[in-house]
Amino acid sequence: MIPAGPLWAPLLGFPLEWAAIALLTAGAIYWERAALSGIGIEGCVLSAMLGLCLGYEWSGSYLVAALAGVGASLAFALAASVLLLGFRSDPVVGSFCLSLIPAAALVLFSRAGPLRLLHETPPPGLIHGTIFDGTYSEDLVLNPWLVAAPFVLALAALIMLKTPFGLRLRGYSESPALARHGPWQVVRTRLWGALLGALWAAPAAGILLRSDTEFPTLGLGYIALACAVAGRWAFVPGILLAIGPALLRTARPYVADDLAGTIALEAGPFLIAVLYLVFLSRRALRAATTSQSRLDPDVL
Repeated sequence: MIPAGPLWAPLLGFPLEWAAIALLTAGAIYWERAALSGIGIEGCVLSAMLGLCLGYEWSGSYLVAALAGVGASLAFALAASVLLLGFRSDPVVGSFCLSLIPAAALVLFSRAGPLRLLHETPPPGLIHGTIFDGTYSEDLVLNPWLVAAPFVLALAALIMLKTPFGLRLRGYSESPALARHGPWQVVRTRLWGALLGALWAAPAAGILLRSDTEFPTLGLGYIALACAVAGRWAFVPGILLAIGPALLRTARPYVADDLAGTIALEAGPFLIAVLYLVFLSRRALRAATTSQSRLDPDVL
């Protein structure tokens, strides 16, 4: 089916999709470096969505909702970090199970009734009073989350690659011997790494709530983790790999009335993530040089 309006109109959603997955990829890199599984970034973005939706539902102020979204994402990261690092739980299983909590809450609130943030007009969160109001390009030009995304990604890369904190975070994840010295400093550094990863996920939540107004998006954190792994934990390759899933998600309006096509394009991004892991992740998930380090939970 050809969507209503200009044929090219749905393609304007591509920057939204790409920016959201790229931000989640950056967050997943931080969570992996913090000795937590990048799977937990799914819980961060869902918590941020939940905070945004409920904050706006109860206050009617988008500023309050945005603060609630950021706070919810940070709260999830703090709780998950304390539980996983404090009890030395399996990070993959623990992050996945904890991420189910905001997912279930978001689904329940969405089914309870239409959320104002998703259906109110004019759209909350956009800059109003310009010539772009009500046009196809309003989400590109008037969305503060999208405008901030490149700067947030640059800041995330700068902190990880060019600061002493980033050096320590990477060092603890790559060297088990280094991670055993000064345990409280290691835990503190990893905790801050998880909180920063959650902070990068908050803008992604704001973007996704504008790209999917029918129902909040689930599962993009897992796709972002696949991009991070396939990109060998590097920011630029991971961001570029996010293009593939973003393109498929952008094409969904073209098959809106075709059930088979809709299912294919909904599942397509996850299939691409699997292909990334199959063909590109072998060297990213590097084998350790000794039997000790292969079994050490502190090694990335």
